[in-house]
Amino acid sequence: MKTTSPSKKSYDVVVIGGGPAGTTAATLLQRAGHSCLVLEGSRFPRYHIGESLIPHTYGTLDRLGLLPKLRSSHFPVKHSVRFVQPSGEEADPFYFSETIEGPRAQTWQVERSEFDQMCAENARDAGVEICSGARVSEVCFDGDRATGATVRFHGSEPVTIGSRVVVDASGRATVIGNQLGLKERVPALRKASIWTYYRGGFRRDGIDAGETTIFMIQNRGWFWYIPLPDDVVSVGVVASPEYLFDESHDLDQIFAREVQRARSLARWLHGAEPVAPVRGIRELAYLNRETVGNGWVMVGDAAGFLDPIYSSGLYLALASAELAAGCIDRGLQEDDVSAETLGQFTRPLWDGVEIIWRLIHAFYQPSFSFRRFVKRFPEHRATLIDCLVGDVVNKEMSSFVDALATMVDPPPRLRI
Repeated sequence: MKTTSPSKKSYDVVVIGGGPAGTTAATLLQRAGHSCLVLEGSRFPRYHIGESLIPHTYGTLDRLGLLPKLRSSHFPVKHSVRFVQPSGEEADPFYFSETIEGPRAQTWQVERSEFDQMCAENARDAGVEICSGARVSEVCFDGDRATGATVRFHGSEPVTIGSRVVVDASGRATVIGNQLGLKERVPALRKASIWTYYRGGFRRDGIDAGETTIFMIQNRGWFWYIPLPDDVVSVGVVASPEYLFDESHDLDQIFAREVQRARSLARWLHGAEPVAPVRGIRELAYLNRETVGNGWVMVGDAAGFLDPIYSSGLYLALASAELAAGCIDRGLQEDDVSAETLGQFTRPLWDGVEIIWRLIHAFYQPSFSFRRFVKRFPEHRATLIDCLVGDVVNKEMSSFVDALATMVDPPPRLRI
């Protein structure tokens, strides 16, 4: 994808970040008749972690027109998720088809450099202008209203691009969150992650070949094992930083140690070849106290990130971007880009995230396991799968939440 410079000095919408959240919002708003500029600091294709889609992304991907490309891609098809205990005992897989009928019951394990470029090209085909190599130094404000962004294109002198609405889709950089001092830790969820990639690891057969496998380890930590194209698997460990970094701060040493401790996983990787450097994040979770304001909206990881256990990152990126785009469209049509108008999507979205948060919290408690929960509350198995597929927005789940609370005390509510 070629690097370009903007054709105008002002747009209806300036989007910071060219990942799935940013390009989704821009594509939908451009189709609605609003001029959109996406500012992406990197150049495509570029690396990103977070490869596992969940089924409830289907609707957004369909409305974006991406399903034909995904169906014809070499991305492994994902039908289920399975949990493996430290002893090696495997739980029955949670097949998405238990609660979803037809093609929506499957999704994909995507290689993010390809998937993100696919999303960006789709946005460009819709008429969105995309500038890669564009570094946003700050969002411009008139009083408390966002009016554009100051940008360096390809290392040039900074220029200001005006807009009626700024969408912060900058991921963990959280441009507006850091600029306004809104970004905060999540004290009740301190987890670190270390990951890498292998070629030649074990794969299941048939419908299970593309499933996500979760290997539980000591101290309520866990590994993900995600099949990717070209016989590559993404493998990462998540645990408390106190546990992971108790003996060393060398990522390669820590990762090798944890793989050997997880004997079932080590067997799956026997003979496999590492094909990428070991990477890590020392503190995964964060939130912004506010995710919308006058003339601005945060979507995806720019708004916050909790934990990768249920692969909700890409779903929340796509869902928040689509919901935000609807509110921005109405605001632009009515010439009302107030926080109240732009933020009408946030309550239903964050109520759904609150459900996921409770399930994340439960997962890390010694008293909880999916097997015990389903055995005790078989009537809630379908709702549990709804959570695993991302079907949590605008859904009544109070009885499920009450059942969960009988096994683990609820966590503090998220500060959103």
